[in-house]
Amino acid sequence: MIARNAFNYTVDRILRRRCVPVAGAGISMSSSSPSTEKVHNVKWMVNTLKKELFKLRSARYKAEDHGTICKCWCSHELEALGHKITGETCKGVCFFCDITKAASANQLGCLSELYLWEFASLDVGYKSLVEVLKIDQYRDLCPTPAHYYIAKLSREGLINEVITTNYDCNFEKAYVELSGASNSDVISCLDDYRKKGAEIGDVNVNRLKVFKVNGCAERLVDTDFKKRYESILLTERQLQKWRNRQWAADVFRDRLRSKSLIFVGFGSDEPQVHHTLQTVLDEYTDELEDNDKEVLETHSAPIVAVFDAYPTFHQQQIVNTYALHHKKHPQGGDKLIIRHPDREQNLTADELWKSIYERVARTLIVEALKTSIQSMNASFTSVLPFSEVILHQVISTLEGTFLDDSDYCTATPTWLDSISGVISAGSADQEAYSALAASLSKLNGRQAKEYDPINENKALMSELVTLLFLFEGLLSPISEQDLEGGIALSFKHSEARFTGDKLLYLNADPSFVSSGDEVNVPIGNNHLALALGQAGAHIRPSLRRVINKDTAAGSITPKIIVTLGWQHIFHQKPYDGNKDTVAETLLDAVDSPTNYFYANQPSIKRRTYLREA
Repeated sequence: MIARNAFNYTVDRILRRRCVPVAGAGISMSSSSPSTEKVHNVKWMVNTLKKELFKLRSARYKAEDHGTICKCWCSHELEALGHKITGETCKGVCFFCDITKAASANQLGCLSELYLWEFASLDVGYKSLVEVLKIDQYRDLCPTPAHYYIAKLSREGLINEVITTNYDCNFEKAYVELSGASNSDVISCLDDYRKKGAEIGDVNVNRLKVFKVNGCAERLVDTDFKKRYESILLTERQLQKWRNRQWAADVFRDRLRSKSLIFVGFGSDEPQVHHTLQTVLDEYTDELEDNDKEVLETHSAPIVAVFDAYPTFHQQQIVNTYALHHKKHPQGGDKLIIRHPDREQNLTADELWKSIYERVARTLIVEALKTSIQSMNASFTSVLPFSEVILHQVISTLEGTFLDDSDYCTATPTWLDSISGVISAGSADQEAYSALAASLSKLNGRQAKEYDPINENKALMSELVTLLFLFEGLLSPISEQDLEGGIALSFKHSEARFTGDKLLYLNADPSFVSSGDEVNVPIGNNHLALALGQAGAHIRPSLRRVINKDTAAGSITPKIIVTLGWQHIFHQKPYDGNKDTVAETLLDAVDSPTNYFYANQPSIKRRTYLREA
């Protein structure tokens, strides 16, 4: 099936584990920094080098040797920077014009090389260049939402590699934060590639390889590395032929031939990337026998995400050349461009990856439900009555939204719309499927900032989704303080079936099941904690009487927390009901949890040690 557009194609490639993001400067533009100065900005870098170059050139400028200064640009630029202009001016090219022209075209590579030529020693020049541009501060930048979304997809095992021309450490920071450990491999030199290129690590955690083809700011603190300043590729000469980084060129060529590369944040020219890319694309003309396919039907088409409504020349060159070599009109390459649906607006990397992740998350949730429905994977489904019918209904509602997707917005079924704000585990603007995924780490008792993959928690995700589906229209956003772990579901006051305010606690952390006293219940005294996952499969019903102290109100409220598993709620064999009464049984357990606790206690007749002699 041919993808409808470049966005759908990208989602499909990610789900097939055949996508490699190629990140340029644009993806880190919104990164926050401890410094008030926004140094990770091409415009700032260009202006900084322009000022420094004018300063250095002015110091050695002599009218008798270098001629007059042009009246058009340079004299005004020098005066604006505080340099005094004396003598005559000219209308032609002057001693400063190369600086002015390179700066006006945002040619950072040219300006960097011009700056390097001001020094007799290359080592001194490279050191000064890196210090003037404050590349060392890139280490302190914070990841953007785009970095986190890519890291989440990597945690799902869908993205294993990222290629970036940036010097910052945002990708590895995001991945460490979400995985809870150092599970990324930064490769910025040949030695790194030899050590980490084939690293597998813990089989339980997918490793993300970050190829930094232009160098890494973290290496600047390595005083044992003599060429640390030169390792930061900045000058035009360095960038044109990857300097001596043929390993980087080889990685880029191989991934371009075998996988789909999505270019994000590439608004400016990256000569080494574009030259290598065009070389590989030219191979298709000679090598491909069956290249008469639609561009969105091919297996490894390059995708270009653009910030503005219209792509730059180099962005067009990527997609148009690809279309041409597949016997299509060059303008057909426009199908490989992702832009904002509204041409009057810009598409940021954060917005793009948020939309991509949301679309992927929905597919993963559907796959999780389909896996749980299989008898060989029976978990809670072996206890829940009519589980196969109910799960099929949930799957049907989710798959029914596929045709309702508009542009990059992922549609949701009505039952999922009705729980907006009920399970939000993150920011207020968190989308529905993202909120479901974020709930997994809370259910497992992990820190909220960590990310537990859907692919590793299919049964748990199925349990949560099934409950939310059965409680459609009954839940309300909870205004109480967030729990340390787990999720609390609050029921609407309009539900007359309840004898007071009721909360249902969901938790899959075994430590909570065994203790779990620290749950904040300001009103009411009988509440149900439903143990999910493996934690709920082997527990005994428990009833804990604890005290809830409200310091602000100066009150002490006794409460009872009853912890049950699915098997304790549906303990009747056979179940006396039908698929429509399953939700009623769950609600009854929420309202009267002690009844279900005592119903699961052994009778005196079964307690042989209490029988009369």
